[in-house]
Amino acid sequence: MKQAMGRGGWVAILVLGFSAATAAAQDRPSGSPVAARPRCSLEGSAGIQTGYGGSMQSVAFGFAPTRSLTLLVSAERSHIPGKVEGFVDGYSVERGGTEQFVSAELRYAFLPGKRVSPYVLGGGGRGISRPNVNAYFPNAVKHDIQVAYYGAGVRIPIQSRLEAFVDTRFIVTGNEVADTGIYFPVRAGLAWRF
Repeated sequence: MKQAMGRGGWVAILVLGFSAATAAAQDRPSGSPVAARPRCSLEGSAGIQTGYGGSMQSVAFGFAPTRSLTLLVSAERSHIPGKVEGFVDGYSVERGGTEQFVSAELRYAFLPGKRVSPYVLGGGGRGISRPNVNAYFPNAVKHDIQVAYYGAGVRIPIQSRLEAFVDTRFIVTGNEVADTGIYFPVRAGLAWRF
């Protein structure tokens, strides 16, 4: 499953990436004297892991070949704290941990010329997972992981080169020992275009 997830994500990214040049040509009127709009961006965001009480942070560099399509390379860190729950006849422990990964992402905005523009996104990448060490799990371990995700959000221009965004994603991670993680982070951030 891990290999299929990774290959499927990369195929989708490559197909959309190769179509970007064609889309860019359609996005620009021929012989147009209009000055080039900013195509690159730097982004920073932070959010929460819904259902787990964890946090996440990310930074990204983006390139927009068209008004609707943005290709991003991002680095992300996600942390979920451990949780111990006691019962009359025992207890349960969730280990939690920290994941760090680098991914390639595609975003497609539906109304790029409007004040508020909804978008969809999809991406995939690789990274590492470090489960928490505590009294119940005293051994430190590290796993290589593959990541695939998709989601939706909205972007709102603040100034000509600055915009805010909010999105949510469905993230699936897998490692070499067949452990699978599923997360639903919600994040908010700023993008500076240049």
